[in-house]
Amino acid sequence: MELWQSGVQTWDDFIAADSITSRIDGQRDYLKSLISESQERLEEKNARYFNSCLSSRDMWRVYADFRTNAAFLDIETTGLSPDSSHITMVGILDSEGYSAFVYDENLDDLREAMEKYDLVVTFNGTSFDLPYVEHYFGRMFQDMAHIDLRFALKRAGYSGGLKSIESRLKVGRPTSLTALTGYDAITLWRQWRKGDHGARETLIRYNAEDVASLPALAEIAYNELAERLPIDCEPLTPLHRHDIDLPYDEDVIEQIVANRRPSWFMA
Repeated sequence: MELWQSGVQTWDDFIAADSITSRIDGQRDYLKSLISESQERLEEKNARYFNSCLSSRDMWRVYADFRTNAAFLDIETTGLSPDSSHITMVGILDSEGYSAFVYDENLDDLREAMEKYDLVVTFNGTSFDLPYVEHYFGRMFQDMAHIDLRFALKRAGYSGGLKSIESRLKVGRPTSLTALTGYDAITLWRQWRKGDHGARETLIRYNAEDVASLPALAEIAYNELAERLPIDCEPLTPLHRHDIDLPYDEDVIEQIVANRRPSWFMA
């Protein structure tokens, strides 16, 4: 805030300024070296560097520079703990579209697939998705930045679960899919394993809808948080995203909702 109030809005402003404040002037050489390194790392697209420099509450700031090579990620599991359950599938949305990595099919391809990304974006991934994936695969995300939209959106004033935030911001999935929860995703997996092809299609589409909204939510969080800064920030324009037009089974959804047990696991 002190820098902004002195008229310094960019790294170049800091380097060019003759004087800022007496407290900061005493550290100018050190701060200039940090800025120089940051400029080099940004030019190299080294997201890992910024992941180690910024606090989790400020990670939203990297989104504008790394969003074109981001993986929007969400997982489905058989339970809350990786010690007593397992991943059923991982969905990835990127600039090319949506990909599903499924247990007993192609889940082991996930590690190689993730190597091309600079940034991973999740909702509640800090406490759930990423630790769960790394419990299965070992360290996988150490060379990329991570934005957890749960925290960025909360800072922007939007608390609650993913579906409730989608509803508030009018970003979201077809009405029938909105009725499903994370516990229902477990039921879909069990039905799938018993040979129900409609349950397979519905689970994949459910997961795809979870990641489909993340780019729009990331843009909303970034723009609203940037607008609050006392400096000039250009708002992000939405990136083109491929439509997710995967089939799902309305009858399967109706059956699950009708037979639903009390929900203990919400998406």
